[in-house]
Amino acid sequence: MTQHPTDLPPFVRSWRQLYVIVIASLLLEIVLFYGFMQYFS
Repeated sequence: MTQHPTDLPPFVRSWRQLYVIVIASLLLEIVLFYGFMQYFS
């Protein structure tokens, strides 16, 4: 299996950068939802 440049979205340069973006966005969502839960409870 070979990797082609078209396998990645156009806004990232490597798989590692894509994984960092995905994990960071998930952590941000967790923090935001926790904050909403604390505020509205």
